[in-house]
Amino acid sequence: MRVAIIGAGISGLACAHELEQLGIFPDVFEERSRSGELFSHVGGLLQLLNRPVHDQLEWLAKDYNIKIKPLATWRKITMHSPKVTRVVTSPRFGYFVERGQGEKSLESQLSRSLKTRIHYNCRANYSELAREYDYVVVATGNREVAASLGIWKNIFTTLVRGAMVLGNFNPEELIMWVNNDYALGAYAYLTPFSPTRASLVLVHANAKKEEMERHWETFLKKEKLDKLHINENFLLSHVAGTVYPHQVDNIILVGAAGGFMESFLGFGTVSCLRSGVLAARAIAKHQPYGKIVKHLDQEMRRSVRLREIINTMRNDDYDRLITFGTLPVVKQIIYRTNFPILKYAGDILELVRVDWTQKSILPPTPGNPNK
Repeated sequence: MRVAIIGAGISGLACAHELEQLGIFPDVFEERSRSGELFSHVGGLLQLLNRPVHDQLEWLAKDYNIKIKPLATWRKITMHSPKVTRVVTSPRFGYFVERGQGEKSLESQLSRSLKTRIHYNCRANYSELAREYDYVVVATGNREVAASLGIWKNIFTTLVRGAMVLGNFNPEELIMWVNNDYALGAYAYLTPFSPTRASLVLVHANAKKEEMERHWETFLKKEKLDKLHINENFLLSHVAGTVYPHQVDNIILVGAAGGFMESFLGFGTVSCLRSGVLAARAIAKHQPYGKIVKHLDQEMRRSVRLREIINTMRNDDYDRLITFGTLPVVKQIIYRTNFPILKYAGDILELVRVDWTQKSILPPTPGNPNK
């Protein structure tokens, strides 16, 4: 069987790795000179997104044949909204993994695990390959192919402004900010590479590129981060959307190209890996890919719905959300149990927002006793 994979990101590499396990050695085409994004950053694998799975790394190794070495175990979250700051700790929220082209990055780890040769600096055409190969797996990380096939639907666009920063950091802590003054409909976060180096990222929904530097400067100044030493900067555009169907004839779309993105912190790391592995299994067994990824597709649609709700929130909503999410009973359910919160989060959040406006079920917003 002849299989071509376009893109040597994590979903394409995961697909190639699984195909090798099944005795199929694909041709992998990557337009860049190396696997991975040009700018290094740290993604978080948040366990509550994959419940009832207890340990994502054990799960990925056992069920998907993917072994990952993380940077650190994630044990602390500090959340900032305009008027509220809360800290939550746990023996394990998940893991931090490096993304990009560094030696410790997830992309480099997957590349080293392959026997298949990757054809770098090669921009492949999916329609030409579809005539030559039995299957073509599109793992380009963008919407271009899905849009050209007429199976892509835009949900929202975000700009991601980030930097590598130097300082003193807890390698097991994620710090997160939500504030519409600089991160409209999105968030900012700091994740550590080490005790002295971290990635600082600001995400803004539907912003224009020429506006992002102003939002970045506002963020740094307002959160008193402007004294950090910055030695790398980047600006990326990300378009989130849904894809249906995920397979057209012998063309299969995986990862971000197939709409498999959680759109939160790790930018869909686990879902991208899973979609690539499941594509390989569909190919090897000659089964419909759409049927195999039906459950994963449902997870993504719930994630998109949750993100759409968050995109409409105001600053006082963020204050109440963090206050509500760290109340003792609620915190116990969210962080101390294995309750599949993502499955119901959209419904819960919509109901809670109605109660906020109608009944004021939460304590007053800090700084304004009348709210």
